[in-house]
Amino acid sequence: MYLVVLAASVAGLVLTSVVAGSGTFDEKAQRIIAYEGLYRVALVCSLGGSLSTILLATGLYVAVRPLDRNLAMIALLFRTGESVIGAVGIATSFAVLQMSLAVRDATAFDANQLGALASLFSAGASTEIAAIFFSLGSTIFFYVLLRSTYIPRALAAWGVFASVSYAALWLTRLIVPDASGLVVYGSLPILIAELSTGLWLLIKGIKTQPAG
Repeated sequence: MYLVVLAASVAGLVLTSVVAGSGTFDEKAQRIIAYEGLYRVALVCSLGGSLSTILLATGLYVAVRPLDRNLAMIALLFRTGESVIGAVGIATSFAVLQMSLAVRDATAFDANQLGALASLFSAGASTEIAAIFFSLGSTIFFYVLLRSTYIPRALAAWGVFASVSYAALWLTRLIVPDASGLVVYGSLPILIAELSTGLWLLIKGIKTQPAG
């Protein structure tokens, strides 16, 4: 499920970015209109990633519950909150899509007005807040795994570090919105942690012996 969530989320992010591209709202809208079907598929991929997060969080909860029931529940709630907030953000993206499609039709709004409206919708902090919820849940899950023999301790320790760093990154974005350049580089540690953990669980599974 780590790999499924990553694949769906990254696919959705990359496809929407490639289709919309850069430029003015009208330029982006024209590209979205030309590739509307692909853009909708990209948003559905993002939704799939958000929905799959529930399955991932449930699996992690069941795995670490014997180690610490309270921390496992807190982590599950954070990851569930991440999924819900992320789904709200995707719903907003579909609303922005409709505004982009409205450019080709005769409406009460011109392209500039639609662009201003879309900017207001996109200005919400759903991405940042969902990422913070994710980071907190991930930190707790990796911390509990660090206390176990389920996965290598070095991998679990890296997961804790990456999750805390990711939370700091998005908190910074809330305080300093112009720090967007940090996102690409700041996302690498958690990407490595999740990809490595997903591959380890897929290939090796978990060792359920009590920690020494």
